[in-house]
Amino acid sequence: MSDEHEHQPPRLLRMMGFVAISVAVTILVFFAIGYALGRLFL
Repeated sequence: MSDEHEHQPPRLLRMMGFVAISVAVTILVFFAIGYALGRLFL
């Protein structure tokens, strides 16, 4: 049965991966902005 599922495109995994990557990039961008502002003003 697992062979039948492997032939189908893993849309859910691909979508979850895309969401995880976008969230990680957003967090890194805001962290970089906060770090830069902290270095400038503190």
